[in-house]
Amino acid sequence: MLVLLAVVVALLAGLVFWRLQPVPAPALSLSDLQGVYAGMVRSDRSGDASVIDNHRDHEESGYIVPADCEPLFEATVLNRVPLGALDGVGTFWANDWSAVSLFSYRFADVAGANHEYTRLANVLDNCRDVRVEVHARSADTGLLIGIRRDPVSEDRAQLGYVLTTDDGTKFAVHVLAFRNTVSWQFRYEPVPGAYSPLTAQRVMDQLAYQMRSVQDPGR
Repeated sequence: MLVLLAVVVALLAGLVFWRLQPVPAPALSLSDLQGVYAGMVRSDRSGDASVIDNHRDHEESGYIVPADCEPLFEATVLNRVPLGALDGVGTFWANDWSAVSLFSYRFADVAGANHEYTRLANVLDNCRDVRVEVHARSADTGLLIGIRRDPVSEDRAQLGYVLTTDDGTKFAVHVLAFRNTVSWQFRYEPVPGAYSPLTAQRVMDQLAYQMRSVQDPGR
């Protein structure tokens, strides 16, 4: 009886321990991402969300100098699909004096998304305050400044950087890793003046909120 009682107690303790363990959040599906972007389309319907087809070749011809900084511009300026990405969803809108694209790529799991984010974060660490040349549709040269760099924590992390060219044009990039996705916000601002990240940060905060709401509607 004592042995049986010990076995029952051990089983109950194991069950309680298992129930108390945090349950990892499920990976976002393509349908989830489409639902997220349905909530990100502008109210004036000036930009629609669309699925990114990885099987079609949209890559821009071009390169970045120094080459070590090229990963920071692959998904945006050079329009290259991240290695390991399954698919994605994106949208675009233009203002009177700027253009903004927002897109998310989906990976098979959280580890794949975190690997892509960490790769970009490491490159950013080595390219802060570096003169960068963009050789794509037009050649531009400017100073690359890092404006945010968060470590991966819980289910999200963010980084941001801006390249200001000699004529004042700004290429601003904000990256959000959320669960099994990595999202880019690319802002092209061909106007002089300092870059303010406040508007872009609100967009990324709203994107993270939409992602969490799609999977955790009760939160």
